[in-house]
Amino acid sequence: MNPAGLGKALGLSDERAKEAGWLARLAGAREIGIGLGTLAAWRAGAPTAGWVAAQAISDGSDAVAFAVVASQGKISPARGWGMGLFALSGAVSEALTAVALRRSAR
Repeated sequence: MNPAGLGKALGLSDERAKEAGWLARLAGAREIGIGLGTLAAWRAGAPTAGWVAAQAISDGSDAVAFAVVASQGKISPARGWGMGLFALSGAVSEALTAVALRRSAR
């Protein structure tokens, strides 16, 4: 995927989307890192709750970031708030999953 794609999806101009491409790469690397850590823990029979909690924190911070830039008018408000709510739904489900995993490990 073109790293400018996220910026374009959020309503940024082509130029601004290209400038923000590094941020999309950074977010992608974070997602891959958390995913690989979760998979490695699962394959080793180690607890995965911490990795799932890390993903919840990651998505929660994305939700806050989308809400802030949408409220400031730096991105399309409808798209920014939509992405923020989408990220928040992931954060909530991941947080609940991490709690359930911790409880089942007891």
